[in-house]
Amino acid sequence: MKGSAAFRYVHLGALALAVVALPWSEFLLSNALILLGVNWLAEGFAQRDLGGRFRRAFRDPACAVWLSFFGLHLLGLLWTTDLKWGTDLCRILLPVPILGLVLGSSPRLSTTELRNLLLLGAWSVVGSTLVCLLLRREALTTGDYRSLSLFISHIRLALMLCFAAATFVYHWPVRALLRAAHAAAVLWILVFLLLMGSVTGVVIGGALLGWAFFRYAKRWSPAVRAVLVALPIAIVATIIVALFLLPEPRTERLDALEPRSAGGEPYYHDREKPQLENGYFVWVNIADGELERGWNRRSMVPYRGLDAQGLPLRTALVRYLTSMGLRKDSLGLAQLREADVRRIEQGITSVRTGRVTTLQTRLEQLRYEWEAYLSNGATSGHSTTMRLVFLRTGLDIARANLLLGTGTGDTQMAFNAAYERDPQGLEPRWWLRAHDQYLTWCISFGVPGLLWCLFAWWWPAWRLRAARQPLFVAWAIIAALSGLAEDTLETQMGATFAALPYALLVFAAPLMPRSKP
Repeated sequence: MKGSAAFRYVHLGALALAVVALPWSEFLLSNALILLGVNWLAEGFAQRDLGGRFRRAFRDPACAVWLSFFGLHLLGLLWTTDLKWGTDLCRILLPVPILGLVLGSSPRLSTTELRNLLLLGAWSVVGSTLVCLLLRREALTTGDYRSLSLFISHIRLALMLCFAAATFVYHWPVRALLRAAHAAAVLWILVFLLLMGSVTGVVIGGALLGWAFFRYAKRWSPAVRAVLVALPIAIVATIIVALFLLPEPRTERLDALEPRSAGGEPYYHDREKPQLENGYFVWVNIADGELERGWNRRSMVPYRGLDAQGLPLRTALVRYLTSMGLRKDSLGLAQLREADVRRIEQGITSVRTGRVTTLQTRLEQLRYEWEAYLSNGATSGHSTTMRLVFLRTGLDIARANLLLGTGTGDTQMAFNAAYERDPQGLEPRWWLRAHDQYLTWCISFGVPGLLWCLFAWWWPAWRLRAARQPLFVAWAIIAALSGLAEDTLETQMGATFAALPYALLVFAAPLMPRSKP
């Protein structure tokens, strides 16, 4: 009995380390999962029940179906050319079989143990954001929203923050002091998502809010509930309309442009597709010769070179001067301070960056990317419009491989071949994959494989009645929406964020009683 208790303590400790490490360290997270698996094997050897543990996991229909998701990836190696990438992806997905085998064959957690683990993970996420802000305060002034997430991808961090907020709300404490702490944590999560400029986090947060209103506002009339559900949808729709449909107010006239600069150099004007930055036309009043000579005297980064973001510095300079309402000539350049020069070298394209919220800066950037795409089809380096190219290319690949797909490891090869035939304006360094988890599954395994992947994640939760748990539904909304914009399961942190809460809520949580007929 003492030995069994020791194994149980290690089991709980490994799970605790995993939920704490998730927003901090891939190394610690890997070691936590290794400890979890090794402890499970050691206990099986000690109790002479190792074979029984495997049998219990695979004989449980729900656990076996979830494990088949990983099995499909192993099977897909049979028709894969790029075995290196295929085996790397299987390695990334190892949290699925480890958590499935261990939690699917181990005694379930108590309600208290599960609550403590989930809250420990939520507080760890909050703590990581405080450290990020402390160490990366400069990100608030540079507009580099990605760098504010110091330890993991900013997208993955936004997903974890949304789940942490749902955890704090679901496990609302009784004591007033703890209630205040949970309320402060949720408020901080909202603030940090805005500081990080996370459009994904805001959209997912709106979806969670709409579902929560619809789910819990039972005392209100159907009409009121419908309004509360429609509210976040209306907010998102308003943002979309403001970004992509409403014209930006103009402060200049295209029919009153001067032909030459004060220095006598002919201006370049693009009257057909001038684009806008902060209400001013970008591609007008440009004296390239004056700009190049003056810039190269003030900066070590060449005018025809690349900024710190790897994009043309000329574009950053032209857009920055435009945002200040200046002409792009020697007189406009002379009004730049040294701080402005450094910001342009970093790839900052607007004087407003760092002076308005990061989310507002991000929305303005999205608007510019959309206008650039409509004007000349420019996509390289523009995260949102590049996804349109990824989507079109991915759909073409999927249509050509509807039955079996390309195999587990050949997704990037298929995209590279498609880009070589038609790059669609993308530079080779931006030849990336689908950025859509569902499309990636379809490309890799065909339509039957896509349907099985969806079934392998849905059916176990339905069979074990986890899908009736509000916190699981919140996780499912986060995971489902994130899959529309990212290949979430193709990074270790993304795969573990998907697998760890799922396994805890489906295979480790106390079973819900069946509904009475």
